[in-house]
Amino acid sequence: MSIKSVSKPVSWSIVLGVVFILSGFMPPGRLFSDPEHYLALHTALEFFSIAVAAMVFALGWNLRHTTRGGRLVWLGAVFLGVGLIDFAHTLSYAGMPVFVTPSGADKAIQFWLAARLLLVVGLLVFALLPERRWPPACADGVTAAALGIALLTMWVVLWHQDWLPVSFIPGEGATPFKVGAEYVLAALYVLAALMLWQRALRDRDASARWLAAAAWVLALAELYFTLYVDVSDLFNVAGHLYKFAAYAMIYRAVFVSGVREPQQALRREQALLRALIDSVPDLIAFKDPQGRYLGCNKAYAKAYGVRECDLVGLREETAMRAAGNLDGAGADGGVVSTPEHHEEWLETVDGGLRLLDTLRTPYRDENGVTLGEIRISRDFTERRKMREQIAEREQRVMLAVESAGLGVWDWDLRSGRCVFSPTWCEMIGFRADELPAHVSAWEERVHPEDWGDIRAALEPHLGGATDSYRVEYRIRHQDGHWVWVMAAGRVLDRDEQGAAARVVGIHQDISQRKTMEESLLQLATSDPLTGLWNRRHFTEMMRGELGRVRRGQSQAALLLLDLDHFKRVNDTHGHAAGDIVLRHFVNVVDVQLREADVFARMGGEEFAVLLPCIDALGAMRVAERLCRVVAASPAMVEGQPLSFTVSVGVAMLHEADQAHDEAYSRADEALYAAKHGGRNRAVLARERDTAPPSFEGGAVSVSSG
Repeated sequence: MSIKSVSKPVSWSIVLGVVFILSGFMPPGRLFSDPEHYLALHTALEFFSIAVAAMVFALGWNLRHTTRGGRLVWLGAVFLGVGLIDFAHTLSYAGMPVFVTPSGADKAIQFWLAARLLLVVGLLVFALLPERRWPPACADGVTAAALGIALLTMWVVLWHQDWLPVSFIPGEGATPFKVGAEYVLAALYVLAALMLWQRALRDRDASARWLAAAAWVLALAELYFTLYVDVSDLFNVAGHLYKFAAYAMIYRAVFVSGVREPQQALRREQALLRALIDSVPDLIAFKDPQGRYLGCNKAYAKAYGVRECDLVGLREETAMRAAGNLDGAGADGGVVSTPEHHEEWLETVDGGLRLLDTLRTPYRDENGVTLGEIRISRDFTERRKMREQIAEREQRVMLAVESAGLGVWDWDLRSGRCVFSPTWCEMIGFRADELPAHVSAWEERVHPEDWGDIRAALEPHLGGATDSYRVEYRIRHQDGHWVWVMAAGRVLDRDEQGAAARVVGIHQDISQRKTMEESLLQLATSDPLTGLWNRRHFTEMMRGELGRVRRGQSQAALLLLDLDHFKRVNDTHGHAAGDIVLRHFVNVVDVQLREADVFARMGGEEFAVLLPCIDALGAMRVAERLCRVVAASPAMVEGQPLSFTVSVGVAMLHEADQAHDEAYSRADEALYAAKHGGRNRAVLARERDTAPPSFEGGAVSVSSG
């Protein structure tokens, strides 16, 4: 709140207060020899007050739909009633013609007191009302009530004045009732001034400051009316002049609040809007409902080579002809009823061609009535060139990717839409138009066992923990077989919360590589003659099982098997016959083992079996069964049966073993004992000082110590 805005109403209040005090020392002499000589001045002063009251009512009524409409409607309704009663007071003043009943001081004073009481009550309520818009019914009701109060006052004073106490006696002056009423009114005006001033300080409202000053001056005016003896003496005239000053302040307050401040705010908004549209590089123009230009921004005027002042009031075709551009802003001079979007070419003043992306949209008032059209054009010539260059590059990249046999996928996570390239579809036996463009087309074809690997790679990347996504998995071909693919991708877009919105990647068919890897793995871990695990793989399995035994999780046994007199078979029947015997032996033994048992060829005619989750007694029973079954199952060589036997060394894996070699050494010693004990038997290696268990089939135990 500026000092200047506060000082003016305060200064006037102080000056008028000082004048009031000084006038109290003056005698109440008559200023006019005849009351009729005072009528012209009195009527002029009162009509000024009535005119101000009418203006306040008009402003309040027309601003009833604004945010401050409730308070302004109230103030306007109060001044409507006050103005009507003051009009009756003016017509009833002493010396005026008959107004229903003879005019006189007492009749005029009755109207005066009623108007002043209505005004002070209105100001007190105005100081308390909140800033809000009133419903139409409330505005109509308050206005009707004020009009009713004015008419009721006229009815009582004009037709039932005898109901009212006498307020003035010619030659004696104001009665005690009149003086007391004026003092009460003065006190109420002072209270209203204080409340309005407090409201002005709280809301930083300049109009409330002037209303507070007006209420103070009206209080001084009422005090003047307690002093006069004749209707044309000094104090009566001073009271009316103070009322004139107060109404001038009211005019100042309402004019600032209802007219000047809104106009200033409108000019500021217009300046802001002008600066805003002129700072925008887009071409902006606006028209009235008949299609005539109302204005444009600097970019529009520069692009078409015209001045805004020359454009205003012209229709489209006239304006473009004046600008020398018949192919630019369009031949359609009408105003659109719905938003329209299109592209158009503009030939600039320097002869260049620019591509414009234009939006034409109507603007309407609060009732939906079309007020005109706004046209916004954006120059996207360079953007179009960049878009074409990017499209060309993408096409080259796509050709390179397709030539390399890579399938491309583009996944929108928000909608689930996923676009697959033709190569991607061909990998699984489809044409591009046979698969729906949705992620479900991929999900339903993934091997169920591979989802764990996919989630382990995809979810961290979607969450932002990794830079890219890469995984290998199987996907079902249209004819039913599984195709191994390598998928790689990266998040391109994320939403405002950082969640992945779009992922793009490739698929590469790696089925041949996987087949080769499986073949290499088979060669590295299996025996080519028998198909069993080789020594290397068996050793790894032994290490793992020994770890479980050392942790106390299970028991396990190792069987070493060696075919008896196998060299004799090779020497007598040849190596081909030996290979037949070895494969036959593997088939016979494999049938006798459990799925969890590990069967391997260690080299030559030596084999090994790892038996997890078994004790010594169970291991010996397995070994003895193998000896019996092998002896009873001769191999067929050149159509003739060829019998052979096997010796077995059995050793338990112990928690004290530091390495698998210790169990292997014990089993080897037991095998040696079986060979020297007559072959075709199983021998269990035991720890020193351990009594041998009882076994069937003549098997024995040897000490490992």
